[in-house]
Amino acid sequence: MMTRIIALTAAASAVAGCSGSFSQNCPPSSQSAGNFTLSLALQHTADECLVTRQADGGPGPDDGSIVPALQSVNSIVCAGITDAGPTVYLLVANSGLLRTSPVDAGGGFTFVSPTLPRAQTLCNCTADVDETISGTLMGAGDGGFVVVADAGLVPQPTQISGSVAQTLNANPPDGGCLCNMPCAEHYALTGTPNR
Repeated sequence: MMTRIIALTAAASAVAGCSGSFSQNCPPSSQSAGNFTLSLALQHTADECLVTRQADGGPGPDDGSIVPALQSVNSIVCAGITDAGPTVYLLVANSGLLRTSPVDAGGGFTFVSPTLPRAQTLCNCTADVDETISGTLMGAGDGGFVVVADAGLVPQPTQISGSVAQTLNANPPDGGCLCNMPCAEHYALTGTPNR
């Protein structure tokens, strides 16, 4: 089921919530790098998902955006060392999806979520949803970040800056979508610590 916050939660919306403590959800051999509130600001783009018509065939609403302009969600960032090297993980509240990315010394990451097939959308149809979250962990200064096996990410980040891109492709293609499929949602992402 698609939730009000499409980005960051769509790919995990079929899974029920997290435990009360995010740190219990860090993968084995990783440590918490902090709890963050992720704020998402919708970017109006040419490929934005818009309601273009009503179910009765009438014209779409003046503001056809299918998501609110501003949204926020709580999350945790974890860090550890894997066979691929320094790795960060992103867990989002009420989500069972563990996003994984290599992290460079400058804090750069890219989380590519697996396709969520045939998700129910606010477009009155199902769609395959793909999501990419990229950005930078901030707060390391000139020294950069390092992942230490028993300590996690050092130093702990003080902010997250990035973007979220989510694409929707109607599945089945003739499923009666009220939106301009295929389409996308693009967000500016800012993460602030919950301390």
